[in-house]
Amino acid sequence: MYRIIFFDVDSTLYSHKTKSVPKSAIEAIEKARKNGYKIALATGRSKELTAQLGIFDVIHFDYFVTINGTLILDDKDNILYHKPCDKESIQKVINIVNENNLNMVFINQNTYYLLKPEDHRCHLGYDPLHIVIPKVIPYQNEDIYQLNLFCEDEYFPLFYNATKDKLSYSRLDDYGYDVYSIGETKATGIKHLIDILNIQQKETMAIGDGHNDEEMIRFVGMGIAMGNAIPKIKKAAKYITDDIDNDGVAKALKHFNII
Repeated sequence: MYRIIFFDVDSTLYSHKTKSVPKSAIEAIEKARKNGYKIALATGRSKELTAQLGIFDVIHFDYFVTINGTLILDDKDNILYHKPCDKESIQKVINIVNENNLNMVFINQNTYYLLKPEDHRCHLGYDPLHIVIPKVIPYQNEDIYQLNLFCEDEYFPLFYNATKDKLSYSRLDDYGYDVYSIGETKATGIKHLIDILNIQQKETMAIGDGHNDEEMIRFVGMGIAMGNAIPKIKKAAKYITDDIDNDGVAKALKHFNII
């Protein structure tokens, strides 16, 4: 019934409590692969930021829906779809950041970098996700797929009102925002990929837990929420599995006879 399974990263595959991927998840995903299912990542992170967690050392993915659906790659890093941020809107965000003494990160296909030297806001946004604070590099007007905006919620209307026709915003865990092309989500990324692969929507499954997983969970044929998922993801899901640290991924795949 299902042909491809999409996995979120943070608190779905990667436990920030143990700083690792549960062994049960690694074994279950490998069994699913051997049983003929395509294994795909669906994450707000870029591949580089995902690699920092060591996930690619223990799990092989056939496809990567990265940066909230704006950059899709195969396992040879061929670009299957991409939609970078509007450059005029990027400059508007930069101006607001500078005017309010905030900070931000630029993410392109191959790397990521800071607008200004690291400060406490960078650590509020990245430390809980175990992301290494990058170096400052001048923005060269290249294609940028995501901005990580480090700011308190009170600043959000400034950015949103200036760029709402071109950029989307979702929470970066508990502090700051992911900023990317409007109209793009993990769900649209999955749609682009399955159209390329000639896979039907009803043949897709996804597992997630966080703010940027809602559209994905609602879109796929079987949307599964982790036991540790936020309330709106549990409400959107068709099935709720156990917590990440209690073998949630493996239990979900067993429940649906994937393994």
